[in-house]
Amino acid sequence: MARPLTKIDQQGHLYTRLPPVEAAIDAAMGQDLDTLARRAAVTNQLCPDFLPLECLVHLVREARRRGDEDVMSALLLRLLSRCDTILKKKMPTNAVGSWDDVRAEILGDFAVLFAEDGSDEKHTLDFYECRFHRAFRNFRIPYLRKEIARNQNRVFAPADNEQQPDLADDEFLSGLAEKMREPWPQVDLNLRQAIANALDELPRDQCKAVVLVYYHGLPIESDDPSITTVASVCGVTGRTIRNRISRALATLSKKFKDTRMKEERGNDDDLESPHDASR
Repeated sequence: MARPLTKIDQQGHLYTRLPPVEAAIDAAMGQDLDTLARRAAVTNQLCPDFLPLECLVHLVREARRRGDEDVMSALLLRLLSRCDTILKKKMPTNAVGSWDDVRAEILGDFAVLFAEDGSDEKHTLDFYECRFHRAFRNFRIPYLRKEIARNQNRVFAPADNEQQPDLADDEFLSGLAEKMREPWPQVDLNLRQAIANALDELPRDQCKAVVLVYYHGLPIESDDPSITTVASVCGVTGRTIRNRISRALATLSKKFKDTRMKEERGNDDDLESPHDASR
């Protein structure tokens, strides 16, 4: 049975692994190094030998605790290799930077976390056993932003190849959401219906993301596994949710801006009466 985690969230609850991760750890703990090393290199999640990264983190930590340098070195090497694959996919391709050096720095500092494990009062690696991809994303983002800022003298957004909503569009949709939350008598019925119709026309996944974020106020994602987020409700990553919202923002913003432009043109026509036009 896997060693319980010791990191505590803001509500005072212990971090817990997902059941599939617990099962994977239990199955791997009795296997020899050759088997584990082979499995640790498998990246196809559909393969029966696939080891989740959360499981691999646990195995490396356990090997260090019992002083098994052979197992720790072999598995850490494969863990870093899989992390390097992630980084190669996430490095910005449209920004100037020494990305090979950044990648090496991230991997080096990540390896340090295992060297410091046990003396780390924050129990940092516990999070990696719960939600590895989210934890590793949080870890690498500052390095990416720092490199982009170094080359451009400013923080470039989006970082990590993630699409971020335009601020104006985000404020625009927030305003629509506020309209929908206001009491019925205070909102024009036609506007309320137009907003509802526009949401219905969105793809279902985009509509759900918009409603959960802007109408129910759920956070997109959180470092705290106990917090309900849009990503956890939808069963996808925070990056996916942000991309869905970005596409929805573009569609809704264009739709309502086009509507406003038509209305403004119509109002201009109304202001010019036949009598005015003849003068």
